[in-house]
Amino acid sequence: MKSIIYVGMDVHKASFTLSCFSVTTQETFATVKISPDAKAIKKYLDGVSLSRSEECEFVCGYEAGCLGYTLYHQLTAMNIRCVIMAPTTMLHTLASSLVSIAVLKTRFV
Repeated sequence: MKSIIYVGMDVHKASFTLSCFSVTTQETFATVKISPDAKAIKKYLDGVSLSRSEECEFVCGYEAGCLGYTLYHQLTAMNIRCVIMAPTTMLHTLASSLVSIAVLKTRFV
């Protein structure tokens, strides 16, 4: 049975920040900041896949923002499952934003 791993992507023109979430283990892992390129995402997913003990399926998601659907089309062309999320559909509170920012900053220090 394949393990589903969700990949949250914070995408900007200058860089992408990616983080994985395993449904099976309920853990967040492999948070990285990479160059803003679909091929870099593919390389990241390949690396995560090699590091896992079980076969996994990735589902990537991002808020379109400045990149619109371009990244979506690039990823799906590489057979990477991707969804675009509207900001209004995401649970978003000031407290959770501050915690998320703090967690991301600690991982890069």
